[in-house]
Amino acid sequence: MLETDGIPPRLNNQVCEAIICQQYWYRGKLAQEVDALSLKVNGRWHQLYFDAGVVFWRMRSEGPVPAEHKPDDPFDFPLVDLGEQFDIKGCLITDCVTEPVIGGARVSMSFEDKGTLVVTHSDSETRLRFIAA
Repeated sequence: MLETDGIPPRLNNQVCEAIICQQYWYRGKLAQEVDALSLKVNGRWHQLYFDAGVVFWRMRSEGPVPAEHKPDDPFDFPLVDLGEQFDIKGCLITDCVTEPVIGGARVSMSFEDKGTLVVTHSDSETRLRFIAA
């Protein structure tokens, strides 16, 4: 059963102004490919994250800010600009679907003429993939 906390934004037929992924690294190793995903549409920031199979959507007043990482700190939360990486910044979001999967949920966002960004949370792990058009 799919459980959502917060109100999912209406993304269909909206322009993706920015999309940034916050990763979680521990002791120099990738621990969580997607800790949180921040998406800007219509001048507003929306944050997507998962916990225990629940899909969380939150509005944010501003976009993600890089966390300061000290050399002796085992935790790191770098930001990855997916808009630049997959050339989807400024593209029209043609579809956004949230669906249950075994042990979690999946959110798929399709971008006109570019492809689909798929974020899957299952068994306490969140993964990202981009399927080019």
